[in-house]
Amino acid sequence: PPPPPPLGSNLSSYSSYGEEELLQAIRADDQAAFKELFKRYWRKVHSMAYARLRSNEVTEEIVQDIFLSVWLKRHSLAVNNLPAYFFNAVKYKALNHLEAKVVQRKYWDYYKNFIPQAQCATEEEVLSNDLKEAFAKKIEQLPEKSKLIFRLTYIEGKSIAEIAEFLNLSEKAIRYHLTKSSNQLKLYLKNLMLILAIAMIIMIIG
Repeated sequence: PPPPPPLGSNLSSYSSYGEEELLQAIRADDQAAFKELFKRYWRKVHSMAYARLRSNEVTEEIVQDIFLSVWLKRHSLAVNNLPAYFFNAVKYKALNHLEAKVVQRKYWDYYKNFIPQAQCATEEEVLSNDLKEAFAKKIEQLPEKSKLIFRLTYIEGKSIAEIAEFLNLSEKAIRYHLTKSSNQLKLYLKNLMLILAIAMIIMIIG
């Protein structure tokens, strides 16, 4: 499907449209109707998102995603109340963003305990954004059971006994998965740190 149309054309013929008329026109690929929708609701959606996120950059990204989704899904869009639809879309996007930040923060806390050298340094000094992302991706690549046990332990803070009961496994099996995952991650992170250090040296010496 084509991307959302650029804004700025004459929208006067659509300004009197009600919600349902506007949505019907959008479902029929009417780009001018989409422009009117954007013009009518952009500020409200932006205000709702900013109130939750307090970040202009993230707010702009989320608002763009929401309107882009409306256009891309226009043929199957089932909306009875546009303000309610946008409210729920903002809430969902904002919660996803905040949850991702919490998980990333917990990964970092785990990393600091996992690699002793990191305990006396700031996040900016030790990990670039790319390195943090690589670490998170490596965790996602763990075998499913090991990944689940890792997340239950380090992200949700559950004890070995609680996890064993929850997964119907022995505590010995839980410790095995944690030890195996930790050894894999420790080796991976040390290699990443070495690569980063070499890259920084190369940049310094030119």
